[in-house]
Amino acid sequence: MDALNARRSRLARLLFTLALAAAPLTAAVVGCGPAATSMGGGIRRGPATDQAAFAAAVSAGDAAFAERADRTQLEAAIARYEEAIKLKDDDVATYEKLARANYLLADGWLYFEVADKKQQFLDTYAKGYGYAERGMRALSKDVEQRLDAGVDLKDAAQLIGKDGIGLLYWYATNLGKWGNAQDITVVLTYKDRIYAIMEQVYRLDPNFFYGAADRYFGAYYSIAPSFAGGDLDRSWQHFQTSMRLEPRYVSTWNLIAEFYAPKRQDEKLFDEMTQKVLDAPLDIIPELAAETAVEKRKAEALRKRKADGEFPF
Repeated sequence: MDALNARRSRLARLLFTLALAAAPLTAAVVGCGPAATSMGGGIRRGPATDQAAFAAAVSAGDAAFAERADRTQLEAAIARYEEAIKLKDDDVATYEKLARANYLLADGWLYFEVADKKQQFLDTYAKGYGYAERGMRALSKDVEQRLDAGVDLKDAAQLIGKDGIGLLYWYATNLGKWGNAQDITVVLTYKDRIYAIMEQVYRLDPNFFYGAADRYFGAYYSIAPSFAGGDLDRSWQHFQTSMRLEPRYVSTWNLIAEFYAPKRQDEKLFDEMTQKVLDAPLDIIPELAAETAVEKRKAEALRKRKADGEFPF
């Protein structure tokens, strides 16, 4: 009975959050809660202050990131990439690497330690979206000028082309996880920005990062209740498209298990999807072995949540 009551309470909070998130923003809400802030200072454009040191830092960062299944190596990659941008502030590629690396540190390590390291967890996502935004500024003077003039990034980002798609994607994913880990006012404030940026990713390349945009929209339409825009048929179509684009990407299976299967009250699908993750070889996508290891841990956590009565099966 306690588990059932706890599940009902969590569901009520989720529905309340999504109902508000579907409503227009109001002056009474905007500005409440933590704000997603930019990294200060204009972009310094030009050659590296020490080209040899810059190249060495990027190379060392790349070598460490290749070993990112080891947390120490992932943190070393971030440190070396940060050295690189101190030497060359307009290095777009390194900003994208920093956005991705910080996301993985938060999502793949601190996620499992959040009870003890909540602020570090949030700060790491914030660094991720901060670096992505700075990369967009470095990529486009027009974007930088618009942001400095007060234009919201959801509008300024429409100027970003395919050469900046990684910056858009890692910005949206870091900001989304940062917001969802907090409260209603944060979700309210940034939901439109995240959705608009992911739509831009979709327009630029639906295939990007293993069908990322369809995967995002699959989760989005399954999480939201029908009165707030949710649509399970639409959700499934997006998940199916994402799996067609990359049938080996295990994160999609976890998302189906966590969000879609409970809405369908489909215990068999939940069990099937989490088992697929657990059974997948680490090198199912060779270049993503580290990320696959993370998803295996998440699948185990989802099964524990089911055992604890969190899902309506």
